[in-house]
Amino acid sequence: MCATGKMTEEDLDCLVQDLIYFYTFPLFEKFHPLGEEIDIIFDLTSTYTDTLLWKKDIHNIRFEQLSLKTLLEELKNPCIIEGEAGKGKTTLLKKIALLWAKGDHPCLSKFKLVFFISLSGAQEGLYETVCEQLLTKEYRICKKDFMKILVSLREKVLFLLDGYDEFKSQNCPEIESLIKENHKFKNTVIVTTRTETISSLRLFGSLIVETGDLTVESAKQLVRKVLRTEELAGGLLSQLEKTDSTFQKPGSQTDNLMKTPLFVVIACAIQMGETTFNPHTQTTLFSTLHDLLVGKNRYKTKELRDEHFRLSIIHCGDLALDGIFEQKFNFQPEDISSVKERVLLATGLMNKYTAQRITPVYRFFHKSFQEYTAGRRLARLLTSRRNEEVITGYSYLQKIDNISDIITTYHSLLLYTCGSSAEATRKVIQHLSITYQQSSHFMLPLSPTSLSSELQFTANEWKDEEEEGLMTTWENSFVECVICFLYESTSETSVKEEYEEFFQGKNLYINTQNIPTYICGFFEHFSKCVSMLELIKLDFFGTSSLANTEDGHSQTSPWKTVIPEKAVSLFFNWDQKLNSLMITLKDFNKLERGDVKYLEKICCSASNLRLHISKSPGLTGKLKDVLNSCTNLQDLIVESTPLTIEDEQQIAKMVGLKTIKLKDLQNENLDGGLIDGISLLVNVEKLIFDNIKMNEATAKKLGEDIKHLKKLHFLQLSHLMDIGNGMTHIAKSVFSCLIDLDEIHLVNTCLSGGALEILVQNICNLHKLHALNLSDNVLGKDGKEALCQLVDKLSVLPKMKVLMFPSMDGGNVCLTKLQQLECIPQLTKLGLKKWTITDSEAEVLGSLLVKTSLRYLQHLDLADNCMTSHGWFTILGPLSNLKKLAVLDFSQQQSFLPSAQLVLELARLITKLACLQKIYLTGWQFDTHDLREINKAKQSHRNELQLIIS
Repeated sequence: MCATGKMTEEDLDCLVQDLIYFYTFPLFEKFHPLGEEIDIIFDLTSTYTDTLLWKKDIHNIRFEQLSLKTLLEELKNPCIIEGEAGKGKTTLLKKIALLWAKGDHPCLSKFKLVFFISLSGAQEGLYETVCEQLLTKEYRICKKDFMKILVSLREKVLFLLDGYDEFKSQNCPEIESLIKENHKFKNTVIVTTRTETISSLRLFGSLIVETGDLTVESAKQLVRKVLRTEELAGGLLSQLEKTDSTFQKPGSQTDNLMKTPLFVVIACAIQMGETTFNPHTQTTLFSTLHDLLVGKNRYKTKELRDEHFRLSIIHCGDLALDGIFEQKFNFQPEDISSVKERVLLATGLMNKYTAQRITPVYRFFHKSFQEYTAGRRLARLLTSRRNEEVITGYSYLQKIDNISDIITTYHSLLLYTCGSSAEATRKVIQHLSITYQQSSHFMLPLSPTSLSSELQFTANEWKDEEEEGLMTTWENSFVECVICFLYESTSETSVKEEYEEFFQGKNLYINTQNIPTYICGFFEHFSKCVSMLELIKLDFFGTSSLANTEDGHSQTSPWKTVIPEKAVSLFFNWDQKLNSLMITLKDFNKLERGDVKYLEKICCSASNLRLHISKSPGLTGKLKDVLNSCTNLQDLIVESTPLTIEDEQQIAKMVGLKTIKLKDLQNENLDGGLIDGISLLVNVEKLIFDNIKMNEATAKKLGEDIKHLKKLHFLQLSHLMDIGNGMTHIAKSVFSCLIDLDEIHLVNTCLSGGALEILVQNICNLHKLHALNLSDNVLGKDGKEALCQLVDKLSVLPKMKVLMFPSMDGGNVCLTKLQQLECIPQLTKLGLKKWTITDSEAEVLGSLLVKTSLRYLQHLDLADNCMTSHGWFTILGPLSNLKKLAVLDFSQQQSFLPSAQLVLELARLITKLACLQKIYLTGWQFDTHDLREINKAKQSHRNELQLIIS
């Protein structure tokens, strides 16, 4: 046991000196990155090459380059560093520790203590881990005093936590708390993780940084430092010289591999043993290294029979494969027999670590190499001639049974499996296709069989914009994974057509700031699969041209552009035709002539084009040129981008448009603009005007011309607050002439009693209507009768799914008439906001809510009514019978203090509604005891319930 008692300043000084000694000790500063069997020594002082870093926002968008110096100057706590495998995350943290120990960086002088911790080896508490990895088992400072040091020094203690993707948080909850509950420790934390697991940490990071690619020049510099001799370095560099930055050229795969430090070092190792090699992919690079290690070192165990040697290599694959599924990266002696230990250590496939350990630990030199070895073994099992081995291979695949695991935990395993065999690739893709079809809800990282029937219903029937966005992200990540797997197997796969069916009807999002090489390869080698995609989405950001500069190659275009040339090369192809292309232009403060030309080249490949322009004043006055270049344009969305009269006139000429959405436009409506020409857009099926400047005269003009849009089935007019009586003119056309409308959304549009009466008079003609949203409109006294008439006639709308009533003082008089809702069995969304419902009407509403006709209700808005705790209590009981409820809005404009009984009933309701996703309680005043009960109830939803409280 360590000594206990009062800690002295001398003890703290000794701790500092012990850490400095450890970081400057040759074993830390100089190490074998590929294991001791390969004679490559990496020196943090002389070999280290500066890593390019990118600062990222909460939306995962790169927006600023960083150097290590800048990172330390702008460090925020906690800092999350993400990066792909082998991008130098571990080396970066070790470099920071060394700089602190040597006093070589002024920004690190503020830290009294720096702890570099490998999270893969964290097995006990924080103190125990520090002692085991950096100090001694029985250190002079005991745990109690150590924790006091952390508390007293606060942000002057820096923790460098490496490899969160290999961390088993249940083994060391203190470190998990250090990262995710940093406010309790207040120590400075930098934690690294792989890109595929960043989602588990992004929420907790004050600063998110991504490790970028090596430039060609940095790769060359690293090669020279590692190989040291010009003869060896020159041989490898000659291959780099032959590569071309344009992705279509042969050698681009090698060029891509050279962007990753680990792969550069592996290439150097191979060059030391093989004078010529051609590593097309990550798999072929690891495969060459694996075969080189096994072949060159066989003589070390020549006394062993070939069969023993072969079985040892197979056992290595089994260890790696089981380790991936068990999240095991450290192996014990009992995992390896003495004969197999000799083979694995002699070949360098595994390494043995004994320092500061009673029992040795065996590891692969890098997690990526373990994943490759596992993928190689899985491919052998799946393609074996022995039926029992094939069954074993499939049993491993069956463990990967949900989308979350495919795109995160087992992504690399599947990548190397596909890269090892064409036949294995087919079997993997078949399994992924089945998994995709069975997954009914991408938001939840669960297998579909674990979802309750209620939750499955909600997954299919109710999606708000946020959830749809998250589902789209998951689906795209899945499709991108499959593309990555296919690209990895390109050299192995000869038949591309067999994968066309998989991509049919699926969508793909391409991040144009950093287009991956596998996306380029997919377009080049799997063009028919590309044509099967239903929709490809491209986002272009006018504030950055990162895609043109990151790889170190200058742009060859004769025009000055923001749109990357690489994106143009993908789509400008004479023998390729895409189904649908959605292009987003965001934050363009200036639009260059070259950008317009590039857009034309990209757009001409699509049969159906969608264009979304957002926050781009640089397009004002130039939208005409953009639209002229966009052939086959069917959907146009313009947000927060002023339009000139010429822009609006050009929109009116796009007679092929099916969707028009204008949002947050406050420029004056000029004569001869879009409103005057809207009658020409006879093919429009969806029209949205949201928060655009419009007066009564303009609204009247819109009312006169909108009746010509006979194909219109979706109409949304929102936040038109200065149109006076203009809605009455619009109502006459909409409700009497556009009888094929499916959805009508008139939200906060100065809706009058007269306009509502027109709706009532024509409601029998709107036989297709299934969504009517009149929320955030406050009716005057003249609207009470019209509202009651509307409720009376609900029986003529049996297909109604969304019904959001306007607000009105005295709307409660219509409550008894809401028995008509029994005629609408498919109703999923109901709004009774500001109906002045009091406690006396709460019983009427409560009896209505228990009706079986509302069993599919998913969204209920009762905001800003006049109930006390007694009234709310009356309503909450019946709500527990509506098992599909996903959203509840109980917000109050005035402060509302719920009774203790109501709080407990609310907590019970939360636990009973398995599908509940959001509950709005703005204005409710809760104390700490109330919140504790509500948070306990939230735990039944795995913390996925959003509780909105002011």
